[in-house]
Amino acid sequence: EIRPPAAGELNRPTRPTRHQVPGVRNERNYRISDTDGIGEGPPRQKYRQNVAAIRTLRTIEAQSRPATAEEKAVLVRYTGWGAMPQVFDPRNYEWREARAEVEQLLTPEELESARATTLNAHYTSPTVVRAMYGALARFGFEHGRILEPACGIGHFIGLMPEGMHRHSAITGVEIDPLTARIAKALYPDADIRAQGFENAQLADGFYDVAI
Repeated sequence: EIRPPAAGELNRPTRPTRHQVPGVRNERNYRISDTDGIGEGPPRQKYRQNVAAIRTLRTIEAQSRPATAEEKAVLVRYTGWGAMPQVFDPRNYEWREARAEVEQLLTPEELESARATTLNAHYTSPTVVRAMYGALARFGFEHGRILEPACGIGHFIGLMPEGMHRHSAITGVEIDPLTARIAKALYPDADIRAQGFENAQLADGFYDVAI
């Protein structure tokens, strides 16, 4: 018998996913905790964290090796430039030294991309991320093939519930090349693609969830 759900009741699927529980995955991925202080601090602090993350990434890439746990703790505090467009404003005198440092630190291509992200980079707080995963759990989703269409440096991966993270195949797409490289360093077991989502080649019917 099919009946509509009662008030306050979710119409749960009888089979949360079509996949059997796979083996353990994503063991090298970073796991975000409250001690990371994601998104905390004034603009100057976030700026210093951005610079530290970029310098750390440069070291990792120059040595062609994975990031250490300590280095990942630096990388994960990268916030991007959406909250501080003044860094790229030549009319802003207070940020002139920061602007000069960034112009020296980034390649011309990275600098142009960073400027562009001030218009379309949006930060999602851990509170919101956890609430969205709470909703997925209520819908009955436990694990499967997960797509993050605009992953940034990967907070939706780092904050994914442990059971879901350990048994899911994860794909992230990020248009900003520098941001995507940080995501790859943080989450080497995820499939991170440095491209615009509109250009991503994704198989129809492959993913169970897009978040």
